[in-house]
Amino acid sequence: MIGQRGLRTQRAEYWQEFAVHDEDLVHLYEWLTSDGQPHTLDELALQVVEQRCRDEEESLAKEVERGRIYQPESEYQVGETLVFTALDYAVGEVIAVRPGDNPAYGDFSVIAVRMKPHGEVREFAANFKPPHALNRAAERQAAGSREVSPSQLYQMYGEVVRGHLVKALRADPEFVHWDHMWFLRSAMPEVTIGHLNIAEAMIDMAGKPLPPQEILAELDFPAGTKPAAQLFALNYALSRDERFTDIGTSDKPLWFLTRMIPQAVLLKPQRLVPVQRAMGGELINRELLEFAAELQDEADELLTLTADMPPVDSYTFPLSYPDRREGTITLTAAAMSLFPTGRNSRLMISFLDVRGKTPIRGWVVPDERYAWGLGEWYESNGLPAGATIQLTRTGDPFTIAVSYEPRSRRGEWVYFAAMSNGNLTFSIQKRAYTCRYDRYLLMEVQDEAMLDAYATQLREKSLSEIVLTLFPELAKLSGQGLVHAKTLYAAVNLVRRCGAIPIFAELTRQACFDPVGGGNWVYDESLKGVLYTSAAEMSERPRSRRQDLIRDQVYPYGMTIVQEAQK
Repeated sequence: MIGQRGLRTQRAEYWQEFAVHDEDLVHLYEWLTSDGQPHTLDELALQVVEQRCRDEEESLAKEVERGRIYQPESEYQVGETLVFTALDYAVGEVIAVRPGDNPAYGDFSVIAVRMKPHGEVREFAANFKPPHALNRAAERQAAGSREVSPSQLYQMYGEVVRGHLVKALRADPEFVHWDHMWFLRSAMPEVTIGHLNIAEAMIDMAGKPLPPQEILAELDFPAGTKPAAQLFALNYALSRDERFTDIGTSDKPLWFLTRMIPQAVLLKPQRLVPVQRAMGGELINRELLEFAAELQDEADELLTLTADMPPVDSYTFPLSYPDRREGTITLTAAAMSLFPTGRNSRLMISFLDVRGKTPIRGWVVPDERYAWGLGEWYESNGLPAGATIQLTRTGDPFTIAVSYEPRSRRGEWVYFAAMSNGNLTFSIQKRAYTCRYDRYLLMEVQDEAMLDAYATQLREKSLSEIVLTLFPELAKLSGQGLVHAKTLYAAVNLVRRCGAIPIFAELTRQACFDPVGGGNWVYDESLKGVLYTSAAEMSERPRSRRQDLIRDQVYPYGMTIVQEAQK
């Protein structure tokens, strides 16, 4: 228990059992009407706490006026009316006085009191000289004084009050909110259709998002309303008109026209949506786990692996084919930490081209974990799928530096995907690049439209079927029938967005694939359809006929090698 027994608002249980009453909402209505501007939920909740304390103190003051405050040390006469602060300010009349009988306390009296309103008779000590807590506290209680202030009470129990209050405010149509601010519908200045049309024209002419303050400066609002109320009314009206979208942060809203937002930002491109992603527990051999870490595919991230990941200042990753096609970056948790976040689902940002020192307008879609706007930059710099890209934090949270490591132009034999008689085939062709890249991920495509049509045909195919289709085609190009695991990942992602882990799990569990070292795998058609079912089998691969087989320990994905060793 906190505070004094007589003040209920000083007790912990009072706030732990808090519920919003109609009187609370009436008080907030009157307060907001009088103040004439919106307030945060915190400010409203503190108002409720303060008002509850004031109401109780005023009530107690009235109770005290009904009689004399009982104190054990005082002497009383028959007929006196007493107020007992320790009994929730109960009132009673003294009906008898007799001597006390306890040698341990010396001379004192006992008064008989008829309590109101039910008339029960209780006895209390009077003219009692030994120290007693009620003697010290009575005067303070009579005045309704506090040991803990309302602001301190709010610090202690504000979360409970806010939780109940926000539900009550949302259920009352008179209270409206935008972002974290609350106001009264009847107190808001009217925002007309004319105001909204002017706002649309202003943004259209500017060709960029505008802060509400800039829009407000051009609108003719009624005199007498506070600027904060005008700003709230404008933000509220814009948020309810589909023509407008807020792309700013909570403290800096920015209004843009929905029709001016790129389609790839309004709706996540289907090419970026993983059809298969890691679920945790997939059995993968050790070397493939290392490759998955290098590939940094967002579709391979598990919450258990990223929950406590600290923010980074820079992030380097291999460019995937889906991102190369869409001009995007799919964002792992580490990459996401470089970008701003806010209450809005889309934020306008700038990519700063480190080499050209030129800003590139971009967008980040935090909930969908991707950023958009680098298509022309990829193209103009001749960056292929497999190129190594670096993002770096700048002093401005809305500006992300983007760069690649230039290299002197040199030729590289790369996989070249083309359609032939309705099938996806691969050839090896020489290409020259001027950037750092992962050569196992380099993939060139002859006809992207035809590839897209082929990918559509494969929608009903399982990942296992796709792997069994693409692996032999890639293996034909190697004299030894070798396919690097990362190359298989890149080839699958030409036709199906998929994390590395599901693909590597297929390699690990299917007996027709065997690792032969250096990340390379080979294919034995005679074992097609044979599956290993345990980690031990997948490690030993007992059906293999390869003399050069590499046996590698298999681990469940999501469990560290140390954890597995400790099992």
